[in-house]
Order: sequence, then structure tokens, then C-alpha cells
Amino acid sequence: MKRFVSGLLTALLAAGTALLTSCGGTATASQASSAGSGAPASSAASAQEKSKVLNWVAPGEVTTMDSGKSYDVISAEQISFQADTLYRINEKNEAVPNLAKALPQVSKDGLTATVEIRDDARYSNGDKITAADIVYAAQRVVDPATGSQSANNLTYLKNAKEIIEKKLPVTDLGVKALSDTKLQFTLTAPTPYLATSLSDTLVSPVSKKFVESQGKNYGLNAQSLLASGPFVLKDWNGTDISWKYVKNPYYWDAKNIYFDQINVQVVKEVATGVNLYEAGKLDGAAVTGDYLTLYKSKPDLVTVQTLRMTNLEMGISSNKSLQNENLRKALLYAVDRSELAQSILNGGGVPAAGIIPDGIAVSPEGGKSVKDDFPKLVYTDKKKAKEYFAKALSELGTKSITLRLVTSDTDDSIKTGQYLQNAYQTALPGLKINLANVPATVRFKEMMSYKFDLALGGWTGEYDPTSYIKQHETGYEHNHSQWKSAELTGIVKALETSDGTDFVKRWAHLKEGNQYLLDHAVVVPLTQEAKNYLVNPKLKGYQTHVLGTPIDVTRARFEGGAAS
Repeated sequence: MKRFVSGLLTALLAAGTALLTSCGGTATASQASSAGSGAPASSAASAQEKSKVLNWVAPGEVTTMDSGKSYDVISAEQISFQADTLYRINEKNEAVPNLAKALPQVSKDGLTATVEIRDDARYSNGDKITAADIVYAAQRVVDPATGSQSANNLTYLKNAKEIIEKKLPVTDLGVKALSDTKLQFTLTAPTPYLATSLSDTLVSPVSKKFVESQGKNYGLNAQSLLASGPFVLKDWNGTDISWKYVKNPYYWDAKNIYFDQINVQVVKEVATGVNLYEAGKLDGAAVTGDYLTLYKSKPDLVTVQTLRMTNLEMGISSNKSLQNENLRKALLYAVDRSELAQSILNGGGVPAAGIIPDGIAVSPEGGKSVKDDFPKLVYTDKKKAKEYFAKALSELGTKSITLRLVTSDTDDSIKTGQYLQNAYQTALPGLKINLANVPATVRFKEMMSYKFDLALGGWTGEYDPTSYIKQHETGYEHNHSQWKSAELTGIVKALETSDGTDFVKRWAHLKEGNQYLLDHAVVVPLTQEAKNYLVNPKLKGYQTHVLGTPIDVTRARFEGGAAS
């Protein structure tokens, strides 16, 4: 899922191992579901065990509930409650059959894959889900008329790029229905991570008949959506800060869905979330800073080390000063990533080692991690930063530079923004940073306009590490800096084509792309996030993921409960 991110509940995979901490120790994701014993006074489960209602949390407002237009993880997480996928990610961070009956059957040349879907799958109105609905969903994403900001995520399908560029009709996309239950995917190149790519809600089934019946209103509110997943959205008008999901009686796996209702509330401040949790009004809350110390020995605390990178992004195309490479390098070296991770975020992550997160994959020769095998990013070098800044001022013919830094209005984002402001203004006299803390939806819109100075962003890729390099490719929707480079485009092209079956070359190109972005300071990596939550100890059966939704509660239940 190639989404850019914000907030507290963001982050799913790895060729490495996902770690989860509970009760101050480490456990596997599957053990997380049974960790803890005895609910504290704060437990909200007592009444809910009977009513089968979960009170859950979201870190910010939803930008869209339209699965074909989703581009951020807050929205993608909420869409996953109501949109079914061909495959889903299990507790081992593996893609397993879901709406699909089995893993894709891939041809010898790796360019064609067939997938058979369940014949008992239905929408929340009782209509049958067919292979044609998957075809329509994919075509809708790449259709320029849709305006999807995630269209390039489907370029693993043949002709997707040409359709996006308006060179071919959407009917030429490399996916077709061979029957009501059989799909055929034609790929641009061998795709090692096909099943995980098909776990994305971008290719969740969509009823063409229903979409056309809603016209321009489709996806704007709960009434204009049709669920294919375990829950149906209610009480959301497009801007609400609370909404709910009710169980979909037509869902093919309804027997394994325990909750009749999930109430969701947007909570941006950590203290507010903790207070609601302690009062028994929430069954989960994100925690950072001093709260980690307070809860570190309690069964409520769950930690997920993620593959989500927090980055300082730069509006290179829209700000002349930032087009100066020496200024960007000054920003790269002036920040102390170790101090940010350990002292400011206090357990909210580890210092970024580069563009690609550690743990997503290992080298094909020797099994080395990204951190151990890639050239290391120096956590800070204030002397070098001052030298680059002096060069930048000279080249730009000025004695001072003022930049605006936009962040989301969540606790961690505000703290990080304040830290960066102080760090830059202290290390680089002559640089002034003005802060703007705004709702995530406003920040997303500003970054997607490509008109900003600095923005606290991030990237949650897929199981394929290529996505962390591809974000900065010329023409990619989420290349927020609008960086243009034929060299980087060539690296991405190799990763997506000829490297598909040559993992040695693939690893070398990942290294090359990572180093290119650092050498030119196209983006400033800050931290690789860890997510910390208070979770009702009576809640069992949830899964943790290192990318995407960090805690998946769709099939969770309270201790002793059974699905109806």
C-alpha cells in the first residue's frame, strides 16, 4: 500500500520479523492477541462483552472513503473495515487468500496470473460480487477521469502507465474477467509481491451499477457507499470526527466477525485518548512520551515496530531557495535523528538509517539488513550543516532564509515540528522556520498541490522496498517535491522490470536509489516509527502489522466472546 502518512495510528510486512511488545517484553503478533491478564479499572469490556460493541480510535479525519481515491493511511485503514480484498495480511505479515480462493497462479514467464474468487461473496445490499467488479475497480483507479492520486500504484498491470497518460483506453488495462469468478492479470514485468499488492483496497470490488447510481456523490458520505467487507459504514457525512461500523450480514466470513458495532472517534491529543481509555470510553488509545513510562509494566501497552518512515519533505519545485542543493544538504545534516527519536518522541521510533526502512528485506547474498548493508546515513553533523548553509547563502545571494514548515495537528507531529524549528534555527543562524500545525486533511491537500516549503510527511510503502524510491520518481503523484531525474527514473524502471527475477541486481539498484536520494538531499529522513498503544487486555484476536494498519481489529473479540 503506497500511501503517504500522518498521525498516530499509521503504519504492515517485511522479509524481516515484526516485533510486538506487551507487558514490557517482546512477543510475536499472534501472541499479542492473548497478552495480558486481568483487566484494570479502566477496562471498557464489562458492558461491551454483552453488547458486542468496540470503541476504537482514529488519529485524524478521513480524507475519503472511496477505495479508488484513497491515498493516505488514515483513510485506507478506515476503508479496510468496509472494503474486502482479494488477499489479506495475516499475523505473520504474509498475504493469504481472502476474497480469492487461493494464491495467484502465475505463468512460467511471470507475466500472467489467474485468480479465482469466492462464489459466495456479496455486497451489503445482497448483490453478488463478481470478477467484473474487480476489473471495474482497477480500471476506475487508472482512468484519468477518476482523478485518483494513487493511480500509479497499479503500474504493475500492463498498460496502466499508458492509460494514466491518456495514450490508451481503460479497457486495455491488464486485467479481465474470464468468468464471474475468474480473473486474469497481465503484468508489466514479473512481480514478486503480486499477492501483497492485491491486498490493497485500491483493487477492492466496486459495483459499477451502484457507482453510476450515485453519480458525483459516490463516496462522499455513508449513504453513497456499498460495502464488500465485514462492516458497513454509518453516520459519516464526509467531515465527521466520529462514525460507526455495523456488521455486514451478507459478508462471506460473517461467522468469524464478532463485533456487531465498532464506534470510531478521532483523537489527536495523547492525553485526551488516555483519559478516555481510563474512563472506559475507549478500548484503545495511542500513547507517546511520558505515558510510555507510566504504562511500560502494564498489560495494556502494545508496541509495534513499523516500516513507516517519517520524513521532512521539501517543496523543491515551488521554492527557489530549496532548489539549491547546499541548502537541502544543510537541512539533511543539521537535525539530530537520534535525539529526535530518543528524547523528543521517547520510544516513538528509531533514527532513520536512510530512505528505505530497516527490516523490510535482507540482501540476497549474506542475508544482511538494510541498516547493516547500505551506506549509513550520519545521524547528525552540525559542522557540515553549517558549511553547506554558508555555501547556500552565498549562492543565493542572501543573508537569511525563511521557510514555512507545515505539520499535522497531532501531539507527535507538533512536537517534531517544534524540535525541527529549534534545531534548524540553532544550528543554522540566518534560517527562520515558521510553523503551521493543521488538520491532516489540510496538510495532505497542501502537499498534493506541490506548493509548500517544508512538510512533515512520511511514507508507508508495500512489501516491495521499491516504493520508497519510486515516491521520488519523475511524474509520480506523491513525488511532492516534484523532483525530476532521468537517473532516478532509470533506477526505478530497472527495479520494476528487469530486476523482477534477479534479486542481486535488485538489491544493488535499491542501494543505488537510496544513495542517490541522500546524495542530492531530495528528502530528509527522520525516523522509522514505532507505534505504542493502550489496548484493552480483554480484547483478543487482533493482529499487528508492520505496514498499513498497525492493529487490525476487524476479526477481534472480547475474551470469552463468540461470533454470532
